[in-house]
Amino acid sequence: MTTANNSSVKRVLVVGSWAKEQISIENLSGNPKVEIFSYMDTRNPGIIPQVKGYHIGSFKDIHSIVRYAKEQEIDLVIITTASPLSMGLVDALEAGRILTFGPVRLAARLESDKEFTRRLLQKYMPSAVPQFEVFEDTRSAIEYAEKLNWQVAVKPIGLTEGLGVRVFGEQLKDENDVKEYIRQVINNRIGGSARVIIEEKLEGEEFTVQCFVHGKYILSTPAVQDFKKLLPGERGPNTASMGSYSQQGHLLPFMEEEDYEKALEIIRETLEGFQKETGKTCSGFLYGQFMLTASGVKLIEYNFRPGDPEWINTIMILKNNLLDIIMGLFQGEEQELYFENQATVCKYVVPEGYPERLDLNLDVNLNEEAIRKIQGLKYYYSCGLDNKGKLNVGTERGIAFVARAPTIEEANERVERAISLVDGEFYYRKDIGTKDLIDSKVEHVNRLRRSR
Repeated sequence: MTTANNSSVKRVLVVGSWAKEQISIENLSGNPKVEIFSYMDTRNPGIIPQVKGYHIGSFKDIHSIVRYAKEQEIDLVIITTASPLSMGLVDALEAGRILTFGPVRLAARLESDKEFTRRLLQKYMPSAVPQFEVFEDTRSAIEYAEKLNWQVAVKPIGLTEGLGVRVFGEQLKDENDVKEYIRQVINNRIGGSARVIIEEKLEGEEFTVQCFVHGKYILSTPAVQDFKKLLPGERGPNTASMGSYSQQGHLLPFMEEEDYEKALEIIRETLEGFQKETGKTCSGFLYGQFMLTASGVKLIEYNFRPGDPEWINTIMILKNNLLDIIMGLFQGEEQELYFENQATVCKYVVPEGYPERLDLNLDVNLNEEAIRKIQGLKYYYSCGLDNKGKLNVGTERGIAFVARAPTIEEANERVERAISLVDGEFYYRKDIGTKDLIDSKVEHVNRLRRSR
């Protein structure tokens, strides 16, 4: 791997198009000695004003990304989006002797290949994964689901933009829905593979822990909870996420210290197991999604890039500069992350009709002057400008409004005030960050703990 010291990095390229990239670029801009460039697949109106230069292209065209990095004489590439990682972008950049923060293609399988990750944990930390099997024929998969009394999650093997997993009792209403979705995943190669994972349905509360990783170094960030359901009360279809929250400190209201430590243990065991199996080390932003169940903490999945919106909550309170963190990791320095002792709430406004329909325009007007006056409040774009200058969400969502404050309730009040200053046709989840919703999460976990 090409290495450099902090002072030699003058030009940084961020690969990614959405809100998590916008807030990352905003953080990097805190270093006045660095010029920032962007490679996007859409014209994000929040990113363009912040960068020295940008290029619009396909994330699947890794040669175009490498070429742009060379043309701009980039010193460091930071990759925050999934698809080019699974295609070997880091490998290609490093072959061109360009310093890169992100996983090589083999390590990116921790996100892009659910079977690979499940098998790895099954060997090195079996208590962290639910009961599961992988199938390539419909009949055997259906028989296994029946064996589990249809109480299953049906998962494509590969990447599905966060919309591929379906769970009995939620997206799958009965055994016929389970059978039909198994057929769809295998026959239509959803996720890029004619294989499907059938695993036991878990009950619990999900939470996310995101880490900067590089070799033996793991720097963890506060836990965040996101909300994938479209409708209040955890109802409706899955989305890429409608919002998220974090509280002061590094735990969520329903968590105990041992829950957070168990999540970190799973991450450590994963990375150590990966190195034992492959001889390779991992580097990049590792996002672990976990579920706190009656039988402990279970891994739901990994992403080898920041989560959206969870990364927004994290960077809103991060005091360190991202460049300092990344270069410190490359140089093997012992370092510590510092966060403001604040809670955060993030909510997405999305077009009406999302997620059943994608590529929709988000027809809204923001009272920017009034919004800017709200203390601790910012907004970020997960959408781009189409040929007519209209906001189009593509396969993403819309605009993320996020606030920090001493309490979750106060942060929520600030976000609500900002969204009240948006005119137009849109939808959002009003209940995220409310006391009633959070109390329901705490009570749910308390019931699970009592049942142990």
